[in-house]
Amino acid sequence: MAQYPLNPDKVFHNYGGMFPPTPLEETPAAIPAVTDKTHPKKITDTTLRDGAQDPRIALFPIEARLAYYDLLHELDNGTGTIEQIEVFIYQKRDEWSLEQLLSRGYRYPEITIWTRATPKDIRLMVDVTQGKVKETGMLASSSDHHIFDKLRFRSKEQAIEAYLQPIMTACEHNITPRVHLEDTTKADIFGWVIPFMQRVLKETEGKAKFRICDTIGWGNPDPYGALPFGLPKLISTLHRETGAELEFHGHNDFGLATANSLAAWRYGCKRVNTAFAGLGERTGNTSLEQMLANYVRLYGDPGLRLDRLAAMADLIHRHVVEVSPKSPIIGDVFTTQAGLHQTGVARHEDAEGGLIYLACDPALLGREGVETNRIGSLSGMDGIVAVLNSHTGESHYTVTSRAVKHIYDAVQDAYDGELDKAAGKARNARISFFSAEEVVQLAQQYRGGRE
Repeated sequence: MAQYPLNPDKVFHNYGGMFPPTPLEETPAAIPAVTDKTHPKKITDTTLRDGAQDPRIALFPIEARLAYYDLLHELDNGTGTIEQIEVFIYQKRDEWSLEQLLSRGYRYPEITIWTRATPKDIRLMVDVTQGKVKETGMLASSSDHHIFDKLRFRSKEQAIEAYLQPIMTACEHNITPRVHLEDTTKADIFGWVIPFMQRVLKETEGKAKFRICDTIGWGNPDPYGALPFGLPKLISTLHRETGAELEFHGHNDFGLATANSLAAWRYGCKRVNTAFAGLGERTGNTSLEQMLANYVRLYGDPGLRLDRLAAMADLIHRHVVEVSPKSPIIGDVFTTQAGLHQTGVARHEDAEGGLIYLACDPALLGREGVETNRIGSLSGMDGIVAVLNSHTGESHYTVTSRAVKHIYDAVQDAYDGELDKAAGKARNARISFFSAEEVVQLAQQYRGGRE
């Protein structure tokens, strides 16, 4: 491997607050060969660390932390696919919850720590964990924006020497250093990142691992994307030039966290760092549940308890922060109100080709008995039939039932309101969905609910 000198010049990517460009090159990134540094693919969890930094969360309660870890362990189901989870150690509550987490004795996910780039933090970790934790992540801000503007180092050499101190302290205590290269997608790749990684690998005799961080979500999954924004070229270049074991940590500022994480896997990362429900700073981190779903699609199900995802979503929603109903995999994503979709859903059960309008069976994700129909202004008679038969315990309603036609007309009348053509307004138009109870009541009002 070639050795690269430090670039003494500062490299900034300042677009004055405008969207950063994503320049493309003529040749795509190279996909590396399969080795033990790139495979098998793993997922790590930062819900209790970066996820807890979500600006909507004032405190991630201790009880919720413990319950989350238990569910994460059940979800992994002994497969080791969800390999690690990282936590803080700075406050009394952190130390107490860490003690409780370690007392579980779970093999997976393995507990790791996150520290700042100071030897003091490493010594604190050793004291707190009493040798029970064998790996720690440590911050090593990598872009010149951070090296010079945030941390006020005088030179790139000074930054390297400062970062090496806690790394070597970790090695002295037989702790694997996982170096978090913060803001790599804005960094001077050949002029600082690669020389630093090569120095760390030499000093640690190859023991160190690296987390490549797309800290503000500027990364792009296009294999033709140029450095440093093009994730495929970034990951494949770092793998080729250093041979290091890599992990990717993405943020979702441009909605690309999952796509970038999948690209990171393909182009050389062994691990992808995630947070449940995409919790985290600003728009959040790569979503654990989305990466698990795509892991199964790409590599097959190793034996995960995917049904535990519903319980995890309920835990977070009740005790930590609201989970968006539009979240893929864990949100309210199996319900439709559109007439054509409701017709498709109604025909799932006897459809030769399987599901028509659902991405997967809700039961796969622990969503037993989920309501797949909601009655609104765009609903059709198939949806009304489904709601009636589900909530009356009967099955005689069909799209040809007069009661169903009566309900459909009543629903549309409610949403039409009183049309005042002269004034160009619709007055008293309903704007809320009809509950199942209201639909049943309308059926009962029509000839006692029978034909």
